Amino acid sequence: MSHTHPESTSNGAAAPEPRPLPTRMQALVFAGKAWGLRLQRAMRDAVDAQRPRRHGRADALRDAPRRAESVSALWHGQEPDTALVTGKLHNLRLALRHLDGIEVPAHAVFSFWKQLGRVTRARGYVAGRELREGCLIPSIGGGLCQLSNAVYDSAARAGLEIVERHRHSRVIAGSLAEQGRDATVFWNYIDLRLRAPYAWRLDVRMDDCSLRVSIRAHGGDESAPRIVPIASITPTAPAAPNGDCTSCGQTACHLHTGPSGLVLHPSWWLAEAWPEFLARFDHARAQDSAATLHRLERRSPVRRALDSAGWRYGRWRGQALPQLRLAQLDGVARRMLRDLQPQDVELVLPQSLLPFLWRAGALAGRRFAVLMTAQPMAALQAELDRAATAHPEARSLRDFRIGPKWIDAEARALQAAHAWISPHATVLRQAGARAQAVPWVLPPATERPAQRLDGPPRLLLAASALARKGIFELLDAVRDQPVEILLPPGDSEADLAQRLQPAVARLRRVASYDEGLRLADLAVLPAWVEHQPRALLAAIASGIPVIATPACGLGDALPWHCVQAGDVPQLRAAITDRVTATGCATLAPKR
Repeated sequence: MSHTHPESTSNGAAAPEPRPLPTRMQALVFAGKAWGLRLQRAMRDAVDAQRPRRHGRADALRDAPRRAESVSALWHGQEPDTALVTGKLHNLRLALRHLDGIEVPAHAVFSFWKQLGRVTRARGYVAGRELREGCLIPSIGGGLCQLSNAVYDSAARAGLEIVERHRHSRVIAGSLAEQGRDATVFWNYIDLRLRAPYAWRLDVRMDDCSLRVSIRAHGGDESAPRIVPIASITPTAPAAPNGDCTSCGQTACHLHTGPSGLVLHPSWWLAEAWPEFLARFDHARAQDSAATLHRLERRSPVRRALDSAGWRYGRWRGQALPQLRLAQLDGVARRMLRDLQPQDVELVLPQSLLPFLWRAGALAGRRFAVLMTAQPMAALQAELDRAATAHPEARSLRDFRIGPKWIDAEARALQAAHAWISPHATVLRQAGARAQAVPWVLPPATERPAQRLDGPPRLLLAASALARKGIFELLDAVRDQPVEILLPPGDSEADLAQRLQPAVARLRRVASYDEGLRLADLAVLPAWVEHQPRALLAAIASGIPVIATPACGLGDALPWHCVQAGDVPQLRAAITDRVTATGCATLAPKR
């Protein structure tokens, strides 16, 4: 299918002949011709009963066989202007939201532009590299030809009918045009249109290195793959003085912009300012002084007030804590997305925002590491299920659940991340080769009395008195023993008093963790789940013996005694040994 059209673009078509040097008048002529051709296209489509329509996302063909796939690199060695490449990545990121996962019915026509819509600055598109009038120039929405190339390449390999396709006027080294598998597009009259006698699905993915486009469809006689042979072509150099606006030197040309000089630097985003992460950022900034830090946990007084009011209102309405937390994190993610720039292509991200960023498509085309503050959701909920089996009466163990779509989004994002950064040993063991350990930062030691005061041994539960923190295991381990359990401020299980009877062990509330550390002979945390063991770190710094589970993530570099979550006899024996070693008292054997 052929058209008469002004010139070629990465969003554009082949020119009849190159001009020696474009002028502003020629630019106006180009624009006039383009709008005339757009009007012609709109009029033809308006009266065409088979005109393309927009197709929606669906899951009917999600698991269908992959009939063809096209993979193309996003970066090509030494780029003449990094800003235009990051602009291209941003434009591709926006565009694939309209293409990924769509399913096209049998005999229906797929149109690149009908599916995508017009690319404008108002819709978020930025300047990328575009091929126009034989020159590579910056243009809003530039770079989308890489996507149209890949869609066409997959369609041709899968045997789809090519209803409309146009070649580029210039072959760019490393592009599909070198193999004759390119398809240029230019709103709206230079289009890519496809059709098949069977339903098919388009999957579009982009990681930090490549764009991957695949077509899925069920097999059968009617839909057997038909590979369309496409002859290779020999790249030809453009006629002088056409070239790259960033380097051609034609400064008098109305298209000329010159190189941007953009240099890429890591961008860190902190939602939870752990001291370990701040220390790691300081190390990164020592290697690259231009690395930037964004403190997402810092909010204005107005924002804090609004968040607090929303939280209280949700609790008043009876919403579960996970749903309230999700809503809160969604708001943080939305604010982050507004601040994220196209040149932010190397990111260090908070784990808590990963599902939202992944589902928004914001991580496509970016290289990112994750600041891990917890186990992955799937592993976390599996451990909570195990604890709930041991304590079915504990309602708190069933509250912390999240929908499968969020679990899946986090899992996909973690799989795509190039590194998991964390001090938590248990989290890092799940990271495999992605693990990047940072050491726990010990707080200042708490001042403690020089001499032990009279009284029973005092055990500090180094977390809130909740089932997931091991309060029930601790109570069972010291039942009928002359000990005092120090409970710090925070939530508690509702039936602690009933569970103690007829125990001799006493519960004592302390006003703060600092007070508990001053009084404690031993810090205990038999937790099923614990991701930020700050009280245990404070106990270690203060010289207090520590008993904890692997779930606390202390690792091998710190002094502590390990017990397994849910193992009451092992916990009792460990407490007996540690209390005896301190010289406070000796616990009686369990009968």
